[in-house]
Amino acid sequence: MCATGFRSANNVTQFCPNKTRCVDVNKCNMLRCGPASICNNTRGSFSCACQEGYKDISPIGNEYTQCLDIDECSHTPSPCDHKAICTNTPGTFSCNCPLGYIPSYSIKQGNNVTSCTVKCEERNISAPTCEPALSLQCRLQTLIHSVTPSCDMNTSFSLDKTMLQLLDGVESLINDKSWERETNSNRLKLAGETLTSVESAARNLALLHQGNVTLGRNITLHVLSSTVRSERISLQSSQSYMELDWNSVAQDNTPGLNLIGFLEYPNLSPLLCNATVRDTGSAARTPRHHVVSSVLSAFQSRGDTRNLSQPIILRLRHNRQVNTNKTRCVFWSHAESAWSTAGCEKLESTADETLCSCRHMTSFAVLMALHNIESWVLSLITQIGLSVSITCLALSIVTFVCCRSLRGTRNTIHTHLCVSLLLAHIIFLFGIRATHSRVVCGVVAGSLHAFYLASFCWMSLEGLELYLMLVTVFDSHYLKKRHLLALGYGVPTVIVIISAAINPEGYGTETHCWLSLKKHFIWSFLGPICVIILMNCGIFVLTVWKLAVKMTSLNPDQGKYKRIRTLTVTAVAQLCILGCCWVLGFLQFGPGSLAVSYAFSILNSLQGVQIFLLHCLMHRKVRSEYSHWFCAFAHLKTPSRYSEFSSNSATATHSRAKNANKDSTL
Repeated sequence: MCATGFRSANNVTQFCPNKTRCVDVNKCNMLRCGPASICNNTRGSFSCACQEGYKDISPIGNEYTQCLDIDECSHTPSPCDHKAICTNTPGTFSCNCPLGYIPSYSIKQGNNVTSCTVKCEERNISAPTCEPALSLQCRLQTLIHSVTPSCDMNTSFSLDKTMLQLLDGVESLINDKSWERETNSNRLKLAGETLTSVESAARNLALLHQGNVTLGRNITLHVLSSTVRSERISLQSSQSYMELDWNSVAQDNTPGLNLIGFLEYPNLSPLLCNATVRDTGSAARTPRHHVVSSVLSAFQSRGDTRNLSQPIILRLRHNRQVNTNKTRCVFWSHAESAWSTAGCEKLESTADETLCSCRHMTSFAVLMALHNIESWVLSLITQIGLSVSITCLALSIVTFVCCRSLRGTRNTIHTHLCVSLLLAHIIFLFGIRATHSRVVCGVVAGSLHAFYLASFCWMSLEGLELYLMLVTVFDSHYLKKRHLLALGYGVPTVIVIISAAINPEGYGTETHCWLSLKKHFIWSFLGPICVIILMNCGIFVLTVWKLAVKMTSLNPDQGKYKRIRTLTVTAVAQLCILGCCWVLGFLQFGPGSLAVSYAFSILNSLQGVQIFLLHCLMHRKVRSEYSHWFCAFAHLKTPSRYSEFSSNSATATHSRAKNANKDSTL
């Protein structure tokens, strides 16, 4: 009798040992192991195993095998590319690129896609429906749509022409005048979106091209691709050089095409001006840097380049003269719309170029720190000085209006000068940084333009009044009040209206609500005040000279030092009222001008204090009026309608009053 799993050769149950032999029975033909299992026949026995893609879940001792499908898509990491869609099927799985992506060439294994990198669009997807002429962002979207390949790869598509179309389109977008109308934050955000979108489009086209590329007129594209690895690879243009380890480019050690490339923007610095710089572990710095190289937007075949195994080396040529001690290597942080130094360091810097090392790939540039003349100390001095001046100007206006002993043409000029300065200082103090709204900032800049010009016009009228009093010996009352008002407020209004009509975008900048430096628009303010300051400086010298001669002739016995003291006080009083201290503003150039900047901020922010001290508190008649008012207030009495000086002057003759007025004001 044969053992279990065997049978006799002649199919008899019992037999003599020498009459027949036992042969193995194929148990797999008689028994089923179960669904999705494989039966393996052995000598005298058999075994069951689950097919590939299934796992054995049968209980111990169970004769039959129970197989359960393995969900490969639930594994971590996923067997598909991070952009591919994994679909589980019985015993296997499939990887497919989502809508808008297609498999990379030479990286397809069987039915499973190991990489989905090239963005494409379905043929029925229409272009953006926005109006390109009204939006820079819409123009960017339209450009990217026009150069994005169709997912139907049979469609005729010239890669070289498309790459040139992309480069020419982004150059036209960058040179558009509409950037000047954008606020600083919107401009920086849109510039970052432009860098990201164009880099992605260029990378996709380079993957489809599968070859080396050097294209472009101003903005250039450089690509190096290969399926053969080497230790170090480099790519360069006339202005930039990039070197990195080839292993950091490979797509997780998968075979196929690998590439590196960069876009070189030589004229992108105006779009990224006034951007903050973020250092590792520190807050944003004041935007006082210049981009001194081309902006290099680097990419490679691997999608994730945030943390390279080996740093890349960048050599960027300078496009202007630089201070090598103030250069730094930075990249553009799209999340913060700012420059950042994280992961980048400067290896070397010469007069011509800077060598950088970075552990990620994005958009790079070399920045040079400028002399930051607008320090927080100057801002604090200006704020304190203007606050004190506002108070003193308000007191001066009350004094000039209420003090009857000061009635006259010069008093009218002083009153309106204080009103103009008061309004200008208030608007400056509370509105100079109102850049959140383009309209509000423009109104603030226009108001400052008008009131500061009005202040200088009243200063020029003060100079004209002094000239008539001292040189021509004409009656100073020849200047009627209506003439003064027409000149003091009419001239600034006309200048502002003409300036706004010629260049309305000149009012307001990205950082301050003041006149723009573009198109030399600032000269609509500097031009008139240059004329006024030069004229007043000449009148100031003439006034001091005439006064010195008159003091000597009237009081020959007066002591020399007393005459010098009197002359000095009078000169300082006229210096502040004529605005001659503003000449310091034209001397603020270069790092050595910091002391001049402090002097300019202190003297001019305290101009109201100077007027109050020298033309109110140091005036003998005004002090008497103050004393009279104080005594009346202390005794809870109403001051008499006419002061002692008013009644005395009323009894004097007209000629004596005029001479006394001249002497007292001098």
